[in-house]
Amino acid sequence: MPDPENRTESPVITPGALGRLMRPVRGTLIAGGVLAALSAVASVFPFIAVAEIGRALITHGTGNSSAVWIWAIVGVAAALARLLLYGTATQMCHYADAEFRYATRARLSRHLGALPLGWFRRNGSATVAKAVSQDVKRMHVIIAHTIGDVTSAVIAPLTAVVYMAIIDWRFTLMVVGYVIVVFLAVMPMMQRVYELYMDDYDRALSELADATVELADGIEVVKTYGERSHGMKRFDSAADRLTKIGLLWMSATGRGINAMNFLFSPAMLIVWITAVGMTFISMGWMNVADVLPFLAVGVGLPTGILLLGQLLGAIRTAKVAATSVDRVLSEPSLPVPAKPKPLGGYDVHFDGVTFAYDEGATVLRNVSLRLRPGTVTALVGPSGSGKSTVAALIPRFWDVTAGAVRIGGTDIRDIAPAELLASIATVFQDVVVLRETITDNIRLGRPSASAAEVEAAARAANIHERIIELPAGYDTVIGDQVVLSGGEKQRLTIARALLQDAPIVILDEATAHADPENETKIQEALSVLARGRTVLVIAHRLRTISEADQIVVLHDGAVTETGTHVELLRTGGLYAHLWRTQEEGVPA
Repeated sequence: MPDPENRTESPVITPGALGRLMRPVRGTLIAGGVLAALSAVASVFPFIAVAEIGRALITHGTGNSSAVWIWAIVGVAAALARLLLYGTATQMCHYADAEFRYATRARLSRHLGALPLGWFRRNGSATVAKAVSQDVKRMHVIIAHTIGDVTSAVIAPLTAVVYMAIIDWRFTLMVVGYVIVVFLAVMPMMQRVYELYMDDYDRALSELADATVELADGIEVVKTYGERSHGMKRFDSAADRLTKIGLLWMSATGRGINAMNFLFSPAMLIVWITAVGMTFISMGWMNVADVLPFLAVGVGLPTGILLLGQLLGAIRTAKVAATSVDRVLSEPSLPVPAKPKPLGGYDVHFDGVTFAYDEGATVLRNVSLRLRPGTVTALVGPSGSGKSTVAALIPRFWDVTAGAVRIGGTDIRDIAPAELLASIATVFQDVVVLRETITDNIRLGRPSASAAEVEAAARAANIHERIIELPAGYDTVIGDQVVLSGGEKQRLTIARALLQDAPIVILDEATAHADPENETKIQEALSVLARGRTVLVIAHRLRTISEADQIVVLHDGAVTETGTHVELLRTGGLYAHLWRTQEEGVPA
């Protein structure tokens, strides 16, 4: 049975979310719906034509052949009109769907680019992939098909009812009454089951999607530990939960679906219409010929209801997907200054900075430090002391909780984001390269750079010789034609940073995973990159930063020591202890 505790979670569907997302294509969809409605009216007329031809032949034989031919022409013309109108409506809705998917994904892309990095840490890549790819795709059916199908499912039966009422309103009430009674008898049971299981099914489906991404991201751990790994256990649990809820749901709804399909089947409608028709004929209320329209048209009356029942699932799926996308778009982005201030210099000043992730535990406490142009400041400390957080606050991946980060005397919150990011080059320990050519990856630093400038940056980063050995040189596609080592990727990102030529450089443990040979080449490239700039280096190996102009020691989110390598060794504090631990093997 569904877990009642899940009822307290965020609602699976946010009212109005789908409508808000569809607003840009609403005009096209309305036009498609109007054409679909006309198509639905036209779709009934071939059956009306058959009924009228039958009535004419039964009543007058071949004596009224003109009426027969007129209705034959009407039936053929209506069938052709239906094809033309429905085809045009479908095409319009598909155009609207293509426009909707492009606009929604572009909007998501722009918004994701404006979100603080903390949002991605909290939600992970699964949420992003689900919103941009899966959720947008899950709304395809309702936009490209459901608008036309729902319109047809409503208008076609109404057209049939109007025609039958013209023939005999009493008979029409008997046919419509049968449909309504069956619907009211079966639908409440199906609705209860639907409401009981659907939210839990949607949540289970979302959990499985998240677990699948986690499994793929941590495949090395999964292969190492097999079924004992957390990722495999979570995936198995999510798959089992989805299967269990799906089986319970299908089992509970099966009786209602089978009952409705049986009672709305053409055979049952023929039996009911024939019985009513014979009764009316015996009572002298109508003749035999007038029963034919009800057999020709009335039999298909429940088709719209059955189609609507099938479409309810697609509509709900689209609403759930729209809710997911809407929640991402509703996440607050980093505020952009209304009147940006220019950079007045490139010294970086942390002024009493306190920071916490998402209202959680405080990570930095009253941190004050200054990075001066033309100098190298090294940030050291135990794991978890807040070093990477300090580095991430400079390009404003997050906003500080208290205090301020200033560049050239200007609070970075008052600087235009594009100008701020253009002034900072960052080389992380976790290297990211795109599935593009070598040139395109380096040009991320400056898209307008010439081929000669790209090559110069690669030479300075000690990666040019490796690039020219590749199958297509600088045009080699990473991931398709070549797989680079970690050290080679790192030197590629350094080339990217060199090409950017930013006055502020952040090096976040850039040699942490390099082997000795690559570390030497990376250090040589970093020396070129750091020359004459404002540089912040985060290092675990203290020997690599012993020549820094300033070393800042962090512990539990606070600055505990500041000075040169010699000065800090002389004071005998935490830095000296860390140095002895690494250099002399003294236990920590």
